[in-house]
Amino acid sequence: MVLEQEIIIEGIPYSVVISDEAETLLAAKAAGRVIVGMAGKKENPPLSMARYLVESPEAADNLYLERVVRRQAHLPWVIGESRRILLREFTCEDANQVLQEPEDQDADRVFYEPDRLLAYIENQYGLFEYGLWAVVEKERGKVIGKAGITRVDSQGQMELAYHIFRPYRRQGYGEEACRIVLQYVKEEYDCPVYAVLEAENNASRTLLEKLGFAVMEQKYSESGHLYYLYEPC
Repeated sequence: MVLEQEIIIEGIPYSVVISDEAETLLAAKAAGRVIVGMAGKKENPPLSMARYLVESPEAADNLYLERVVRRQAHLPWVIGESRRILLREFTCEDANQVLQEPEDQDADRVFYEPDRLLAYIENQYGLFEYGLWAVVEKERGKVIGKAGITRVDSQGQMELAYHIFRPYRRQGYGEEACRIVLQYVKEEYDCPVYAVLEAENNASRTLLEKLGFAVMEQKYSESGHLYYLYEPC
């Protein structure tokens, strides 16, 4: 079976070939086209050349194919948006907009050092398809912070993290970004989300409670951190 579909992103058309035939996919890939393997039948030959596989044509809807195209064309995935902000994957060009702040740790340097940011994009997004995403103010197109999922624990719970740069704090951007993250997790993974913060961080405590998180009484750490849990309805 061979299906072809055109996906338009930012005004540019991309041709996607969906097939359960290895030779067809190899030829399409060699021609620079986007490919998706269909692996619904056990007797199909190995489709190792296809990074993305679907079990049926119906599974390859427009949203799914747009994400596949964006990954292959090195375009950022759009996670979601609100009236004021867009939450999307980081691009290498964003490194110039990420503000360096006094409390930054080594992990924060990833986002303002282009080489490290490129590695993060290729490995974190490419392998796991989640991570910290850029919070972009839509009106000016400026990166004003980051928010997303940093890890998955042994119980399958995802950790929420966010950081709004100092000039943009206390304006509600953190809440908007976190709500987009939580909605995305609900739609894509439908799993609980937890957050860890210092006990004296009253601003973050207020925000988490506003978002519907509840403190996990049994998980106060010796270092003075609090654990909060959010379970999608």
